Formats: sequence, C-alpha cells, structure tokens
Amino acid sequence: MSTWNVQQAQQLTAPQEVGVATRRRDGSVRRPRVIWIVRSGDRVFIRSTNGRGADWFRWAIANGTGQIASGTTTFDVAFREVDGADLDIVDDAYRDKYGNYASIVDHLQEDGPRAATLEVLPG
Repeated sequence: MSTWNVQQAQQLTAPQEVGVATRRRDGSVRRPRVIWIVRSGDRVFIRSTNGRGADWFRWAIANGTGQIASGTTTFDVAFREVDGADLDIVDDAYRDKYGNYASIVDHLQEDGPRAATLEVLPG
C-alpha cells in the first residue's frame, strides 16, 4: 500500500476532529463517527478511545476500507493495524497535537486504546 505525501497527511490531520466511516460488505458507507486523528511525517493514525470493542474499529479491521471526512474533503482510505514501535510514535503524536487535553491523551495511551490503533492509508 502507498502512503500519503506530507501535504496530504497535513490536510487530512489538520482538523481537531474528523469523521471516520467504515464500509459495509456491500460497499456502502456507514454513518461517520467523530474521532481524533494524528500524523507523524507522512503517516496518519487513528485510535479508538473505547478500545477494540468499538463498533467502528471492529468494522474498520473487518472490511479494511472506509472514508475520512476532514474539513471539507472526504478521503477514501484503507486501515492497517499498528503494533510494536509504531505505538510510541502514535503516543507522541497524540501528546503533541492534543496535549492540552491531558486526561484524554493519558487515557488514549492506556492498553485498551493503544491496542486499537490503526494506520490510515490512501484507499
């Protein structure tokens, strides 16, 4: 899978909140869920505050595709699970972007949300 260029990653992650919509098996798009989004260079990540049990997260890993509505632009995307060393990169990105919401960022760095981290790729 290809990655974003830095300009695309910046555009995708510029808003504080974006809408993530996963695809159904028939290709239709579910109702978007509002989430936080971060980047590290040209890589883009999302994390489920409710861990792996969140509906949108389960659908994202089951189908692997969806859309992200960022500002006035909607991007077709693919989702890939993240683990290992990338989790520290994502932790740092959340702390950098949303550090003024310290208690929420602290929660996002707990085991449950960390285990529900996805890289967002061009779809």
